[in-house]
Amino acid sequence: MALDLFRLLVFVTVVERNGYSAAGRHLHLAQATVSHHIHELEKELGMELLRYEKRAVHLTEAGQEVYGSARSMLREQGHLRQTLGDLTHGRRGRVRVGASMAFEQRYFFERVIAPFYRANEGVLLSLRFGHSRRQAQAVLDNELDLAYVIRWHLPSDAHFTLLQEAALTFLVPPGHPLTRDEVVTVEQIAEAGLITAPLDSVEAVYYSQILGQCGLDSDNSVAEVDGMQARMLAAEAGLGVFATFYPEYAGDIGDRSLVPLHVDRPLPHVELGLVHRAGETQIKSVQALIDWLQRLASGGGHGRLVDARTKRSTPP
Repeated sequence: MALDLFRLLVFVTVVERNGYSAAGRHLHLAQATVSHHIHELEKELGMELLRYEKRAVHLTEAGQEVYGSARSMLREQGHLRQTLGDLTHGRRGRVRVGASMAFEQRYFFERVIAPFYRANEGVLLSLRFGHSRRQAQAVLDNELDLAYVIRWHLPSDAHFTLLQEAALTFLVPPGHPLTRDEVVTVEQIAEAGLITAPLDSVEAVYYSQILGQCGLDSDNSVAEVDGMQARMLAAEAGLGVFATFYPEYAGDIGDRSLVPLHVDRPLPHVELGLVHRAGETQIKSVQALIDWLQRLASGGGHGRLVDARTKRSTPP
């Protein structure tokens, strides 16, 4: 059966916008036109897909199945359109990557992204940061090709490949009172105050567990700030102590704006790795990034990244 992709788009939009009028406004169609396309789709499939009850759209059992398949088909259509567009503009491929917000830092671009770009000229990297679970789910939903994440409450059907561990690190700006001591205690950190994620955010549950392993809790927070970069800026401004994770390849953690504290006890580690669709042959550009991340994790990426086109080595 050959289904009309535009009618599937209308159907998906009605579901996601929770109404015919809202879908019409989004697609710039009259409500009657939206209703017509839904009716024709149901007629073509021979089954009811939607019911409008209590001022809300409800999917029937058949509608649930069609909705899932329609989203996949529309994503594949969009991916194909991007691929053809890349070829038209002379690009050598595209990699859609999701990364844990913990990687939204300078070292990640300097040691991971920049060397990959230099060795894979012409490949367009589409990179987004966010919570690990959401990035992993986006891979399963075919919205991303790959996710580089922390192994924490990932979807049960996510295929996770462990790469390395990362250590929790507390950071403050140079000149902060805690930098006067060669070693600090958790009690000193608590007294100085933490910059944490908002308590109502997805991150908060995770960070609360990690901080609990150190003997800290939300009562030690002096500022709740949403977003990794925003928390780093808050720490640079002297609002409190900032905590995040660093893999070994990050090198010297201290940079121009924040320096690590040496704590008097072992700190928690987390597992970092890749999520990709199991059993699927990766396109060359995606596989190149996977290979590079694996080399970094194994300690083999501190030297040079090999250009797959010329076999020449590229400085990291």
